[in-house]
Amino acid sequence: MPDLSITHDLEYLAVFSLVLILPKVLMRFKIPSGITALLIGVILTAFDPTLKSDTLFRFLSQIGITSLFLFAGLEVEFEELKQDKIYLTKFLTKSLLILITIAFGISKYFSLPFQESFIYSLGIFTPSAGFILNSLKSFEMGGDQEYWIKSKAISKELIAIVLLFFALQSGDIKSLLVSSAFFIFLFLILPVVFRLFFKFVSPYAPNSEVPFLVVLSLIAGVLSKEMGAYYLVGAFVVGLVGGRFKREIFKEGEENMLHSLSSFFKTFLPFYFFYAGLGIYFNEITLEALKIGSIMLVIFIPLRLLVIGSSMKFFMDKVKKDPYKISLSLMPTLIFGLVIAGILKERGGLPPVMIYALLIYTLLNSIIPSLVLTAAKPQKSTDS
Repeated sequence: MPDLSITHDLEYLAVFSLVLILPKVLMRFKIPSGITALLIGVILTAFDPTLKSDTLFRFLSQIGITSLFLFAGLEVEFEELKQDKIYLTKFLTKSLLILITIAFGISKYFSLPFQESFIYSLGIFTPSAGFILNSLKSFEMGGDQEYWIKSKAISKELIAIVLLFFALQSGDIKSLLVSSAFFIFLFLILPVVFRLFFKFVSPYAPNSEVPFLVVLSLIAGVLSKEMGAYYLVGAFVVGLVGGRFKREIFKEGEENMLHSLSSFFKTFLPFYFFYAGLGIYFNEITLEALKIGSIMLVIFIPLRLLVIGSSMKFFMDKVKKDPYKISLSLMPTLIFGLVIAGILKERGGLPPVMIYALLIYTLLNSIIPSLVLTAAKPQKSTDS
């Protein structure tokens, strides 16, 4: 008589099938794949809480988040950012002042430490560049619109990562100095590593560039986590430095290589969302969390739209077509919001109700643009 109990292999097979296939299927209903993967994690952890301690899913989530921020780092074009440095400086200064104001408000109203409140405010106000750029094609933006959105999303995420690093270390000067020394070393040693790779390995190992980048970003991400920062910081640094070697990295063609790297992180990123969902428990989602999350949505979505709208005057001649699409496309905070929620949960400095309120706000503001903008497309084609 064969043993019909569910084996570990069958459980893995079921999870992999759900995480990799179901989010793609539900995209036809305008549900972002990341949110579906997250909800799969929430549902499965209710049936099997031990999944959260599974090292395989933890490792896959690390590959997903580091490869995403590696890609985001490679996407940074400093020459393009320099062209609009005056505008972007003003925009980022204004955003920083708003972040500090929000942090003070959260700290005073909820009687929370300012350090935790500032990290929390980053989760509220930082657009997730990787998630947004991945969604642009489905929103059918024009070239100038895509450039404007890309420059704002990437510049803001770049500054947010720097601010997150200092915010995480600000309570311990020794830790800040050690971590700063580590990242200075990383910026110095990575160019050497890249040169050695492209001199001694790449010529004799065709198509090894993407695996090399992924492994390097994973190593840097894990080391940065050990330094008290987070995975995304080290991976982002690898992407930034790797951008200096685009000629060598993209020798087979930039579009093909970016497509390969994009395909890689799209395969593993759902496991980051899934693993994040494994840490969310239904019994901790209280009415108070729903109330606070909904209030945050009502307050901060209009505020962010106002900030973006006021900033569009600089590029108005280029992006005056469908300005509402541009503003809405910059709303999602899904990845950065989940990262911040995970960091705050690990630190234990905030009550669960605040963390779940941030998650609710993050999920809702990330699904609204997809629903609104994709729903508007058929109407647009009919009118034309």
